[in-house]
Amino acid sequence: MSESKVASAVKPAEKPISLAEFRAPAAAAGPQTAPATPIRQIDEEEATEEVGPAHPLRTGPIAASQGLLDVSAEVGEPALDTTNPKPVGPPVFVDAKVGDVNNRAIYASAFLEDMIDRLKAKYEEMQKANPKMAKQMWRVFAKNEIQRKLNGIIEDEVLRAEALNTLQPEQKAGFFNWLQTVRSEVVAENRGIEAAANENLSAQNGTSLDQTMKTREQQELIRYILMTRINNRANVSWRDIRMAYEKNYDLFNPDPIASFRVFTVSERDKAEIQRVTDELAKGTPFDDLADSKTTGTDEKDKFLNRAFQGEYSKAQLLGPKELNQAVQKLSPGEWVGPIMYRGSAYWIKLAHVWKVNEDLYAAQLFLEGQLIQTKNDFEKYKFVERLKQRASFTDVDVMTNRLLALAEDRVFGIPTSAAR
Repeated sequence: MSESKVASAVKPAEKPISLAEFRAPAAAAGPQTAPATPIRQIDEEEATEEVGPAHPLRTGPIAASQGLLDVSAEVGEPALDTTNPKPVGPPVFVDAKVGDVNNRAIYASAFLEDMIDRLKAKYEEMQKANPKMAKQMWRVFAKNEIQRKLNGIIEDEVLRAEALNTLQPEQKAGFFNWLQTVRSEVVAENRGIEAAANENLSAQNGTSLDQTMKTREQQELIRYILMTRINNRANVSWRDIRMAYEKNYDLFNPDPIASFRVFTVSERDKAEIQRVTDELAKGTPFDDLADSKTTGTDEKDKFLNRAFQGEYSKAQLLGPKELNQAVQKLSPGEWVGPIMYRGSAYWIKLAHVWKVNEDLYAAQLFLEGQLIQTKNDFEKYKFVERLKQRASFTDVDVMTNRLLALAEDRVFGIPTSAAR
């Protein structure tokens, strides 16, 4: 068979499509469930007629105007229903945004969550001590606590942001890859299941895996910026250490302290005085007799401690002359008695003499650590204040007042003002 005959056998004969076939293609599309309705022209008069039962629904620009042309307009305020809607229940506080720190929102519920129980306990304590002044004193306490926490949040946020800005792109990528490794290790410790990790973390410290990793991220960034900008720059000289020792000499070389055990018997109870004397004479431990005479006394109140200067034998240890002269002759472990004074018989034992002396060389490591910490704290304060000037955050006093009002609502048990 020739190529022309093959082509004619495969390719159908071309035939021009009429306008009627283009407008009603369903007629040539095979069997239909319903006969196709031929499209007819709509004149202008018919297009303006109201669509009703005799006129099927139309589409197009003409049909789109139906319902829009038949509109009347009146000048004045719209007529509203004068009946106010009735609430279905009492107001319910959901949450309140109290401010922002570097575009990070601070919400009341999250902020107060870890401190509201402590604030309630403090109010109950104050109410028992002084019911009339309890609310006023509590407000001062709560305001200081809220402001302290807010300043801590702002400080942590500006340090975190500065650390991220300091990292080079490759350092930042490495840091977040390390965080992802830490997260994977936490999940692996919980059978490789994130749901199990969330459950265990919630039981341990009340946080989720995401919250734990966000906290870890912030802690590491703050540690990094403090190490690179603050902690490695504090230098303390030997002269600084010596001056600090001399300034705090009494701290390292305090006055010695004499510690006494004392008990008494009424001077009129001759029989008891004689019994105690006999017991001590035959070897009964002094502390056992003292314990029997001071039952119900706390352990910390069993000893009478007196600081003194100079020699023990010449020191002013006890107020009354009769008692003081008697105890000046004692050595640690010795006792004296009975000493009659103002209607009582006294027995007194010198239990210990505490004397602490620490020279400059022994104190230098402690002083160096204290001086470095003091310098670091000061440098950190100046650094954070500079960062705050560039940061964006809601005024601390404004946020404090908002949080204090919400805390009052929860502690005092009145409806939340933010919900009204």
